[in-house]
Amino acid sequence: MKHKQALLVLTAAGVLGASAAVGASGLQEKVAGLLRSDVQITVNGEATAIEPVYINGRAYVPVRDAADALGYTINVQGKQIELSTPEPVEDELEAIQMSGVVVGVSQATDGGPTRLEVRGAGGAQWMMLYADSDTAITDESGAVKTVSDIKEGTHITADYGPIIAMSYPGQSSASKIVIGVDHLVKEDTVSRVELTKRGWQVQLGAPIDENGEFSASSVVLNVSDDTLVVKKNGESVKLEDLKEGTKVRAYYGPIETRSLPPQSSAALIVVLDGDSIAEGFLGQ
Repeated sequence: MKHKQALLVLTAAGVLGASAAVGASGLQEKVAGLLRSDVQITVNGEATAIEPVYINGRAYVPVRDAADALGYTINVQGKQIELSTPEPVEDELEAIQMSGVVVGVSQATDGGPTRLEVRGAGGAQWMMLYADSDTAITDESGAVKTVSDIKEGTHITADYGPIIAMSYPGQSSASKIVIGVDHLVKEDTVSRVELTKRGWQVQLGAPIDENGEFSASSVVLNVSDDTLVVKKNGESVKLEDLKEGTKVRAYYGPIETRSLPPQSSAALIVVLDGDSIAEGFLGQ
């Protein structure tokens, strides 16, 4: 003959009530009970291996097993059994990460945190990050560095936030900074913008000097999908909208070809002269 399986839903009140009933008289007493392995005890819908003992029609469960199932901690000291709930664990807020080029470094006069103006990609394209003594700074190999190793043109990957000041650009404290390469920095006017078979190219400076020779100050920047081209106010700029004579500040390299003019990969181009942007222009 098969026994019909019963279902007992266990609650904290049930555990405490059963425990109190056993020791209500304060005296030790030997009792006889029936172990019911056919009774299934669940906690919040999850099955447990707890098997109750029935004494005079009332179900009793091992207090330690019940406490573990309910998430309680148990402390047994002599004749006293104490159940307590664990301290709630607050969810840690995740930091935000961005990778970009440092375009400005400002050290506070009062010895406070150093402000890094960063333009790049990730959590935001433009951020003011503050680095202090709590900021972990390393290079890509893991060697410890300091904020003095960061300068304009340094490429960094930074963890910041999650608290961000509601300003534009946003401001936040950096918890971690990994220093990458130091880009070359050049402020000059655009002399050519061209879409070649290998992609966009932006040439800075006059290609020919006053003597009719290739100018040593000119450079051709190869622009990829990773290159950020923006105005000073953070607004994106299309390469085909640049025209000859536009003043820009470019961050590129540090590797250059030995050709004349040299070529290099552009990481960031900041347009300084907004009036020199024309819709639909394509340089020759």
